[in-house]
Amino acid sequence: MKKFLYGFVLVCLVAGTTAQAGQSELEKLRGTIDAALDVIYCDSNSELSKEEKQAKVRSVLEDKYELDVIIRRAIGRNWRELNSEQQVEVLELVKTLIVKAYVNWMEGKARPEVELGEVVLITDKRMEIPSKVHLEDQTVTMLYRLGKMKSGWQVYDVVAEDISVVSNYRQQIDDHFRKGDAEGLIAKLNELLTKDEIDENLTI
Repeated sequence: MKKFLYGFVLVCLVAGTTAQAGQSELEKLRGTIDAALDVIYCDSNSELSKEEKQAKVRSVLEDKYELDVIIRRAIGRNWRELNSEQQVEVLELVKTLIVKAYVNWMEGKARPEVELGEVVLITDKRMEIPSKVHLEDQTVTMLYRLGKMKSGWQVYDVVAEDISVVSNYRQQIDDHFRKGDAEGLIAKLNELLTKDEIDENLTI
């Protein structure tokens, strides 16, 4: 009986701690999204160039989350195809592309209303936060997937309209490496960065 009670209390404590973590991560995500949107839409930033806005948005994101996590998952097994210098370069290029696409997608539109739903606790090391982004002409459903890592809770995937960002880009990168190599991937990423019109439909 004592063992049962001890086990029950332990489960309750873990569940309570995980629930608290979920609420904390919900507020962290909300704050990060709001701060990133403030960079683009606040009057105080209206004189900033696109490049300056991209730099500030990236700073906001990297202050709260490790972008390497989601990028590494998207690259998947192909990470081994890159040497250490290429790994650093690819991470930097992809981060720059992600932020550029995000800022380009938002600019010229009215500030979206972002609605975050209740945290769904999958396990004590996995949680999901559903979201709806209300734009001028459409509503986009999104799901943030977070995992507990040594560095804390990190976003490891984003599902937009039932399409996993990680799976989508992993498939594209897999396709590239069936015929191409690391240098070719870097060249392709650099070429994409020269284009002005990259947005949420970014393809590699």
